[in-house]
Amino acid sequence: MKKIFFAFPLLIHVAAQADSLDSILDFHLTKQFDSSIDNGGKVEVSRYGAELRVHYKATEEDDLQFRFQHQRDDWNFSGTTGLGNDDPWDLVTTMDLALQWTHQLEEKTQIFGGPIIKWSGDSGAAQSDSDVFGGMIGFTHVHSDTLVFGGGIGVIEALEDENRLFPILVLDWKIAEEVTLTSDLTTRYGSRIGVELVWKPRKEWSLGAGISYDYTRFRLDDAGYAPDGVGEATSLPIHVRATYHPSESVSITLLGGVVFSGELSVYDSVGTTMQSENYDSAGAVGIMARIRF
Repeated sequence: MKKIFFAFPLLIHVAAQADSLDSILDFHLTKQFDSSIDNGGKVEVSRYGAELRVHYKATEEDDLQFRFQHQRDDWNFSGTTGLGNDDPWDLVTTMDLALQWTHQLEEKTQIFGGPIIKWSGDSGAAQSDSDVFGGMIGFTHVHSDTLVFGGGIGVIEALEDENRLFPILVLDWKIAEEVTLTSDLTTRYGSRIGVELVWKPRKEWSLGAGISYDYTRFRLDDAGYAPDGVGEATSLPIHVRATYHPSESVSITLLGGVVFSGELSVYDSVGTTMQSENYDSAGAVGIMARIRF
């Protein structure tokens, strides 16, 4: 199996009453500006979507969390040469479903696990050819009042490729009274894993800077550059953001950053590489909103 670096972020609920229910609804809209592709042409992408996470405290020792994400990546290829001219995909839709069970193993240690279902395809791709299934398992440990850490591993099917392993990172480190290093990215959407340094100078404001790894693999349509093939996009985004919290249940985030190490790959219907090209660093901006209920 090949290893890739992406994970599904986790919510950690340490002190909740049994038989309680709470939810988080996230919205995002981001724009990655155009940049040159190594073999010719340019590429840019707009992303928008929503994610719902529902947490149920079933007993004093057991939690259930349901996560559903719907995202659209609107890619725009341009140019008269290379991948820009080939225009291998356009509007990619991704839906993620995950169910996580968490058990309080000891006073300061939790274990978790659960199944994953994902569908990701270009416009016109058959849903039945775009489904993948997987699962994950791991742990979290409260080391002190200022440090929670954990990890795990998961496996998920890859379209026209071997099953893939992915690591899971859990980190919440309160470095100072107003400064935290965390793996629960405010800018999290899609299949990202990373860390963010957060400074909260005032109750209603928080500022952050982070780095993440972004990965997506999806089915192509049956009539384009690679009929019934597979597309893949990876990158290394670095961001800064400012979040305003008008209340405990609502937050609004503005972000900007640079996307490094972008790579685009196209595979045919049996998984043979047709093209794999890097593209130049690109600027990115976005807006996000969160509602707790």
